[in-house]
Amino acid sequence: MSTQSSNQSLSAPLRTAIGVAALLNFLIGLAFLFGPELNINLWPTPVSVELKRFIGAIVLANGIGAAMIVRRGTWENARVLMMVAFIYGAAVFVMLLFDLIRGVANPFFWIYITVDAIFLVPVAYIYWLHERSD
Repeated sequence: MSTQSSNQSLSAPLRTAIGVAALLNFLIGLAFLFGPELNINLWPTPVSVELKRFIGAIVLANGIGAAMIVRRGTWENARVLMMVAFIYGAAVFVMLLFDLIRGVANPFFWIYITVDAIFLVPVAYIYWLHERSD
């Protein structure tokens, strides 16, 4: 791997998009973490308090990680979280689509899978674009 490409600065639009994702993840993570106390339910089916906190912690951590990417602004700082985002997005897409096709998932999740696909394609392209320059 070349040092030059790994230290490549992220474009301003990409940093902005990651910043928006960081803010959304931070807010959604907090909403899941403190949802039981604030009577916030972001899920269309029942979820235990413990699972809400588990989801909230993961989403909050991703938000903080994305904020760190914006702060540092290099591909080297972004590459791991971008791969995590891709793997997460792809796994959720495949398994949720499987459940939706079988009719065992709440139809609300068609919205989720659509949003997932909208984010999955650019994440894969950005990762490929930066990694092929190595």
